[in-house]
Amino acid sequence: GSSAAAARETLALKELMKRFVQEMVHGRQLSVVIGEGRTEPCKLTLTPNLMYLQLEASGVTHDIPLRNVKDICPGKLPSSKLVPIELDDLDDTLVLR
Repeated sequence: GSSAAAARETLALKELMKRFVQEMVHGRQLSVVIGEGRTEPCKLTLTPNLMYLQLEASGVTHDIPLRNVKDICPGKLPSSKLVPIELDDLDDTLVLR
């Protein structure tokens, strides 16, 4: 019945989250958009205690407490004071408190 389907969905979501966390603890190579729309390679890692994102760019590591992450916006956002450059559908924006 529907409870079996709900249990399967819950199990599938747990597996997705587990894989995501494992991948992020190992770190992902990304490009970060900096001034005037230029990009710079970086590495984004989730600390093993799951408390911080660490963004390493230009040899400097920036600790971002997860409690300071307000939202993650996938895709294109309209230009605004918060987003001074035009982003495309492949960009994700991390919104901090």
